Amino acid sequence: MSEQDFMTLLNAVAKMAKPFNGEYKDVTSMSDRLVDSGLDSLDMLLTGVYLCDVFDIDEETGKTLSATTVQELFDWLMQHKRRMPESLAAALEAIK
Repeated sequence: MSEQDFMTLLNAVAKMAKPFNGEYKDVTSMSDRLVDSGLDSLDMLLTGVYLCDVFDIDEETGKTLSATTVQELFDWLMQHKRRMPESLAAALEAIK
């Protein structure tokens, strides 16, 4: 998965996790800080759960997720993934 595809996936997942009354700012760079996107700790927890599901990361490992930037999140997911989505479209379909 390319970095651009990952940012597209992250933006889609974060919008699902963020309450409708909250504002989310799309990430546009791998160096973006997650907190600057408007995700709070609960939003990040839900985003992490969705992404762990997409990449088939078990719950116990998912509990160790700690990332400050988009790059850190991507690196963590790539390190712990047991499955790589076939495509961005397949990953987006998996979160519906």
